Amino acid sequence: MGYRKLYIALITSCFILAGQKSVNAQELVDSLIEKRQYLSAFEYLSQQPDTVVDAVLTKTELAMNYYWHSYKHRKFSFIDLRKGESIEQLRVQEPYGDTPFSFVIDSVLLDLEQLYPDDFRIKKALGDYYNQVYYDFGDSWGERSEVLLNKSNDYYLQAYEQGLFDDKTLYALGYYQSLHQNYFEAQNWFLKSLQANANNALTNYSLAVTYLFDGLPRKGIPYGEKAYELYVDSLKKSDAARIAGILYLKNIQNQEAYEYFIKADELHSNYRPNQLYLLKAAVLLNKDSVAIETGCAILNDSPYSPDLPNELNGLFLDEKKTEWLHTVYDRVLESQNQNNEALGNIRFHYGKLLFKEGKKRKAKRMIKQSKKDFSLVFDESHQVFEAIEQTLKYF
Repeated sequence: MGYRKLYIALITSCFILAGQKSVNAQELVDSLIEKRQYLSAFEYLSQQPDTVVDAVLTKTELAMNYYWHSYKHRKFSFIDLRKGESIEQLRVQEPYGDTPFSFVIDSVLLDLEQLYPDDFRIKKALGDYYNQVYYDFGDSWGERSEVLLNKSNDYYLQAYEQGLFDDKTLYALGYYQSLHQNYFEAQNWFLKSLQANANNALTNYSLAVTYLFDGLPRKGIPYGEKAYELYVDSLKKSDAARIAGILYLKNIQNQEAYEYFIKADELHSNYRPNQLYLLKAAVLLNKDSVAIETGCAILNDSPYSPDLPNELNGLFLDEKKTEWLHTVYDRVLESQNQNNEALGNIRFHYGKLLFKEGKKRKAKRMIKQSKKDFSLVFDESHQVFEAIEQTLKYF
């Protein structure tokens, strides 16, 4: 018998011999997990047959939450942590763990379900497992992601009907409905999830998004703001700020929207969606300097994009602020003066803007100059020249 097996056997014997002062197996495992002795806890649980429901459920929770390395959530390696060690850090630092234990969780749980069809804890555990596999692996696990999600949803519903659920279960049920665009049903599940845990940032964020998609921005605003307050990660916090801003924008509260777009941009600078929404709010609020500065930043960051100038043309034309966009184009042309492809792209769309403003002569000169810029970069067979000729036919 190896040292570790001997250790497990001895510690088990000690608890059995302790008589009335002994603790049961579950308390022993809980104690090992509390001490972060994950390998010892799993080895101890592995001594028990897979027909013992409590042992299998605890073993499943241990495997899914405290593994050192996971192999498609079918094999797991564990470690007994020493003082100062973190399982999250070790997962990153060490490419391999100890020899993995084979633990095909869904097969074990499905066999257990056949033995104990009325124990709905097993069904909830199956829902948890398929849901986690969906998030961690998706299609690469071996089944299509939609199949995994369907299984998770079905098991969660069965458990819910028997009163077995938590905020994560309720969130997953809402997420499933939101994917199928059943926003009213999704909102009901998310609200139930928040009743169980009001400080779940993801649930608040997802609820805000469903209200946005459902055309109910006023209802979504408090949840978008709450998600922003709760998130710690800067990128997630930025996303929540943007969603809150969009909801305010849809509710025609432009100043509040602008303030959240500023927060989003500060948290995740030079991120296109944040910049575009900040630009839109600045234009709506008549903030010319912010609009011009943001427009220049967007175009200088992607000077070859054909879609961005088109989007800016539409935005500034709709709000009758084209003179601001002239300033943006002029400044970008100056900053890109050694980049012929960028010059050609900006001048082409500048010409289209001028044409829509009724300045046909200036527009024609601008587009012809763009052709000269492009000719210094591309062969005459390039498709950009066909687009230019088609545009010039309108003059």
